[in-house]
Amino acid sequence: MGVPDEDKLGTICKTDMGTIETSVSKIVTAIDAVNKLISCNTWVGTSADAWGNDFQSRMNSLKTLFGSYPPEEQRLIAKARQDQADMDRKRQIGH
Repeated sequence: MGVPDEDKLGTICKTDMGTIETSVSKIVTAIDAVNKLISCNTWVGTSADAWGNDFQSRMNSLKTLFGSYPPEEQRLIAKARQDQADMDRKRQIGH
């Protein structure tokens, strides 16, 4: 029992997005672990402050990017479903 033709692209897209979400979750977990390791006792001084500020800036950029995934995911799934419906219509017209 496979996926019906009318939802193949949507299903593939959902699967791909699930893989991305899993990877993003692992990255966020790693970022959080690094944040927990960085403290005033590990490294101090101007260089430490500069590195810490750069790190936090990059991590905030990543988290902003990751936050944009859910709405984009829904848009891509909807587009995949529409593309599949268009292909199905063309196939039916051809028969």
